[in-house]
Amino acid sequence: MEHTVAPPDEVQRIGGSEVMISVEEAREIVLGSVERMGWEYAELLDALGRVLAEDVTAPEPIPPWDNAAMDGYALRAEETRGASAEQPVPLKLIGTIGAGQIFDGSLEKEQAVRIMTGAPMPRGADAVIRQEDTQTSEQGVFVLREVRPGQNVRYTGEDVKAGEQVLSTGTICRPGVIGLMAAIGRGRVAVYHRPRVGILATGDELLRWDEAPTPGKIHNSNSFALAAQVRQAGGVPVLVGPVEDTRDVLAQRLREGIRTDMLLTTGGISVGDYDIVVDTLQELGSEVRIRKVYMRPGKPFTFALLEQKPICALPGNPISCMVTFELFVRPALRKMQGYRNLFPTEITATTAQPIPNKDRRPAYLRVMLSQTDAGFTARLTGDQGSAMLHSMAHANGLAVIPGETEVPVGSQVRVLLLADEVVATTPELHP
Repeated sequence: MEHTVAPPDEVQRIGGSEVMISVEEAREIVLGSVERMGWEYAELLDALGRVLAEDVTAPEPIPPWDNAAMDGYALRAEETRGASAEQPVPLKLIGTIGAGQIFDGSLEKEQAVRIMTGAPMPRGADAVIRQEDTQTSEQGVFVLREVRPGQNVRYTGEDVKAGEQVLSTGTICRPGVIGLMAAIGRGRVAVYHRPRVGILATGDELLRWDEAPTPGKIHNSNSFALAAQVRQAGGVPVLVGPVEDTRDVLAQRLREGIRTDMLLTTGGISVGDYDIVVDTLQELGSEVRIRKVYMRPGKPFTFALLEQKPICALPGNPISCMVTFELFVRPALRKMQGYRNLFPTEITATTAQPIPNKDRRPAYLRVMLSQTDAGFTARLTGDQGSAMLHSMAHANGLAVIPGETEVPVGSQVRVLLLADEVVATTPELHP
């Protein structure tokens, strides 16, 4: 894996050890610190978007019997030889079979049975002629064209054979998977647990969304943005904050937060007088494995283990918070749920404007992707400041721009797609 190494003069030190690492190294540390969760049985619709924790075998074939692929007439194909509109072949109509019905009898010479899509084929018939290729009269049905044996017939086990493994562990339960399991009679299935993710925003300045703004105070957007990202990643958000910048109160909430499967904090991890999250984590006995990452936005990203529970301490600026979630938290949540593909989908896009990056660190900039006949184009969504939430609201990708670079218009850049799959779960609200 290619690493973006920080220049020596930009490497930060705490206690003599280098702690600013590349994005790739930080991912490896986070992913190496979490494990796939256990499994549970879920009702079929509740399994949507989750990952199978078992191989699934079909007990019966699909379809379970030979049946008609369309509305028409079941007949013997050999008796349609030479049939045309000029020389129709007459057949005696001896019955009708609707879907879910069985024909009690067998076709004899020069006979046909009216049949509906999905209805079992009658004995003696080996083809179905479309209704459009016939004419009917009081005497029976006239065949206006030839058909071959097996035409418009779906055979037993044509889709799935009895005893066949149709799905494997690690398969994502998308709608087609749900439909297949219903077709083989499975109403419950083993899937990996959804991680419960605690969300703790810190800061004396934070207000609830329904509180009136006052001087010096802002609404707590990070908790809701993170809860949405957690839900989108398949987890169950558990709101345990916000909390004021007081060590005792923060320590109490951190202890509450690690009752979940993963804890996310936001804010309080930089170098200001009120940035006390990392110190408080260390006072509680946590093992800090990442302190800074060579990137922008999001350099202060911190990762720790407390009582073997992963804690991702995200920056307080809204964009830094959301970008570090996408790069580090989402892959970890996917691993915990048994996904095989952990990382954002990456594409190459053509820049629709010059994109500068004056910083030495690689930048992850919000862009709107548009698709043309020539491929994808990428355009910045506005001011790229780490507090500009508007730019994230209109983005569907993160363009990766190397440090100290100005990418000219028409250049090729890497873009990480922002996830768009939503899993419907209701966040738990901490009292």
